Amino acid sequence: MPPKTVQQLFNLKPEELNTLAVLAGLEGYRGGRGEDVAAVAANVLSRRLAGNWGGIDIRNIAKSPGQYEAVFDYSMQQLADPAFGAKKLGGEAEYNRIRDIVNDPVKVLEQYKATEGAQSFRGAKAYGRKKQGDYMPIPGKSNYYFDPLNPTLFNKGLGIFGAANATNPSTSQPQSTSTASSYGPTVEEAMGLQLMQQAMQGAPPPPNPAQKFANFLSTLGGIINPSTTPGY
Repeated sequence: MPPKTVQQLFNLKPEELNTLAVLAGLEGYRGGRGEDVAAVAANVLSRRLAGNWGGIDIRNIAKSPGQYEAVFDYSMQQLADPAFGAKKLGGEAEYNRIRDIVNDPVKVLEQYKATEGAQSFRGAKAYGRKKQGDYMPIPGKSNYYFDPLNPTLFNKGLGIFGAANATNPSTSQPQSTSTASSYGPTVEEAMGLQLMQQAMQGAPPPPNPAQKFANFLSTLGGIINPSTTPGY
């Protein structure tokens, strides 16, 4: 079973994922490995965790007044439409590539951690306002990010992303805790194997040490009674 997607982890509607793809594709720098696109997606999800940037629906967050300039002129219905997204991002293949990036929990989590759940970012036009500590995924080309979530909300986000790393029980291989498997059979196991081999070959088992001693005493003519010997 493959890891869960961002859509599954955050329980997003298809329309919300489409909106996230269009928004991240228009607001983020699309070069590199898609780091800035993933960082925009992480920014939107951080705002969703905060809950005070238009609620929890990605469409409402995208259209929160005065926020994401790249989508000012588009309606929520347009942002939710894959055909519209393909048109604005340069074709269906590019739209699908961007959607795959924002739906990849590994890529988005990487940027969520790097930005510390940044709720705000600015683009290249505002590089002059960048402060020390602001995070830039691709220096000189991407947005830069700031205004991190408080620790409680940030850790809540980590917990949601953490579900993507759950082990598939059908393929996991438990590790043995037995030292015998690493260093050979124990003494008891070796004796058991020897007895089994002798039995299979028709050889009588070795005498019991206590019985052998009792037999020895009996040869002394019963002078000593084994049942009263100290230690028995």
